[in-house]
Amino acid sequence: MSSSTSAIGLSLVKDLSSKAVTLGVTVTLATTALLGASPALAAEPGSDLPPALAPMTALYQTVACDPAGPTGSDATLATQLNSRLNSDMRGYMTAYRVSCAREVVEAVRARGLASRAAVIAITTVIVETHLQNISEEVDHTSLGLFQQQEWWGTRAERLNPAYATNAFLDAMVRKYPNGSWANAPIGDVCQAVQVSAYPDRYQAQAADAQIIVDSLWNSAGPRSEDVPISGDWNNDGIDTVGVFRPSNSTFYLRD
Repeated sequence: MSSSTSAIGLSLVKDLSSKAVTLGVTVTLATTALLGASPALAAEPGSDLPPALAPMTALYQTVACDPAGPTGSDATLATQLNSRLNSDMRGYMTAYRVSCAREVVEAVRARGLASRAAVIAITTVIVETHLQNISEEVDHTSLGLFQQQEWWGTRAERLNPAYATNAFLDAMVRKYPNGSWANAPIGDVCQAVQVSAYPDRYQAQAADAQIIVDSLWNSAGPRSEDVPISGDWNNDGIDTVGVFRPSNSTFYLRD
């Protein structure tokens, strides 16, 4: 900025300052406009953004993942993971977030899939919600751990970690039949299911998802309640509901 331009700018600021009461502005705002600086944000950004784009500190309305709430083991594991993770979740794991990851891992185990399916699911949840069961519709009608929109199920279903995880797995096995998901790049599988506008975000979280799953896989207890699932059981192009009953390792499907 030249000396003459600077003088003009300061003169304008002085003039605006004398009229601040009348115009309802402040010298700070006038100086900002003249000197080209960006004004400070009045509030921390994030809660109005899709969770996948928001900073880790963004606050959303959430509901419990485990109906009984986080456990002491969840809190202990959160502390351990905070120093072991390397990407977005490093330093941000809490007992609540571990409880959400635990519910996803348990749903995968109950279905009888390999741990890689849990890594794929946890990678997705890290990106979509930072391991939070979000109960407000921030991005269109998206809800829950996987940010599933209304065509994935009712509000209650999408906020149920077991249902949401199985809905994700149903889509995964449809898009990658005959177990082909087990050998495909994790980021590619996540994107195939989620169809995100930001496909490159998934693979970067896969290594941390593997650490989280490794920490939970062997300690996760078997589920006793029925796990809701849906799928095209008779290849007629229409998905119908069913349940998997862990107590007898049996699928009950509506045809």
